[in-house]
Amino acid sequence: MEQKTEELLNEITHAKGADQFMTSIESNFVHFEPAEYLVELLHIKGLTKSLVIRQANLTPTTGYQYFDGKRRPSRSRTIALGFGFQLTLTEMTTMLKRTGYAPLYAKDEWDALVIFALVQRFDLNKTDDLLFQYGLGTITAAN
Repeated sequence: MEQKTEELLNEITHAKGADQFMTSIESNFVHFEPAEYLVELLHIKGLTKSLVIRQANLTPTTGYQYFDGKRRPSRSRTIALGFGFQLTLTEMTTMLKRTGYAPLYAKDEWDALVIFALVQRFDLNKTDDLLFQYGLGTITAAN
């Protein structure tokens, strides 16, 4: 049975050694496979890889490597893919968590502008323009 995060944290913090909890809670560990989630999103959204890659401003080679699991996208590239999928803020948060990255954080100025852009339904180019306007670089220029 899957334990709640608080229960896991309690077990870890009260353990005398790593062996005490590693085997008992190993079934609760999350293993992030970005490519699997990207393919899942394709089915959910009814989109094609080529459309998402184009809307994410990625080169076809790089984009297909992300979908095929040959390369792991960075957080900023994952966000770009989220724009390619035309995700909502809630969906972007889920995508970042499911791919092993921190969700967007409202106290970070770069993240705050991305949140604003998602809520306003900006595309990636308009979002990059907004970030650039505030001297914060762009999503597509980040690695």
